[in-house]
Amino acid sequence: MESYLMFEPTQGARTPGHYAEYKPCPALKAYVSCYWSSRADGTGLCDPAVTVVPDGCTDLIFEWEAEGGGDVSIRYCGAFELPFSPGPKREGASETFAVRFFPGGAYPFIGVPLGEFKNALFRGTDVWGKAAAELGEQLRLAAGTAERIAHVETALLHLLAAADSGRMEAPPALHEAMVRIFGARGTVSVQQLARSGNISARQLQRLFDGRIGLGPKTFCGIVRFQNILRDAERHPKLSWQEIAGAYGYCDQAHFIRDFKRFYGELPSSLMMS
Repeated sequence: MESYLMFEPTQGARTPGHYAEYKPCPALKAYVSCYWSSRADGTGLCDPAVTVVPDGCTDLIFEWEAEGGGDVSIRYCGAFELPFSPGPKREGASETFAVRFFPGGAYPFIGVPLGEFKNALFRGTDVWGKAAAELGEQLRLAAGTAERIAHVETALLHLLAAADSGRMEAPPALHEAMVRIFGARGTVSVQQLARSGNISARQLQRLFDGRIGLGPKTFCGIVRFQNILRDAERHPKLSWQEIAGAYGYCDQAHFIRDFKRFYGELPSSLMMS
């Protein structure tokens, strides 16, 4: 089973206003989790900053004034280990359209170790060059979502076709580790991953730093947290004690500490039963 079919990243309730997600075409499914859009209505004041929880993904984000004027702001968001704010929103109404890459999914399009982008936001043109600026203008001028998706997919498929063949597929040891992590919902140790891949923990660390942008231990923790968050959404009648037990937590204190690390607030803030 392809690893990308085993992971459904979520922001839970931490989504901006007027938010929607769109699935990629089959040729990009292994790399792109979704395209997403949001709209800020604008009231003359800056909208409150959105807090983003770690999901192992990276995003290429385009933002422009809703009226269509001005420059397009382009940012590449690396993989984060902790909750973060992508920064203040524009004053007034604005439109955002973005590509959310699966963990490691951006690597074939960039060819630069993703660990170099960890825990930081970068100007999109510094990462993607002139192609990002040209795509930003196409998105700003597009008639609607369908046209924006078409522009993005044309650009991504072009980059993919031009990529070195060695960047297309993850090394077998990394692929095996990702399948095991997603299959175990993050409840697997680095030592177990290294043994199953017949490599050392240090080699595994290098693979994850380069291709995923996070160390394997941190990534496992994020995947476990993401699955907990998804279970909380899908099964609101489950208690936190039941969810914690299902993910191998022996005591509530450890579970609460991990949850707060990645969510920024206590589990009770989700108002579950």
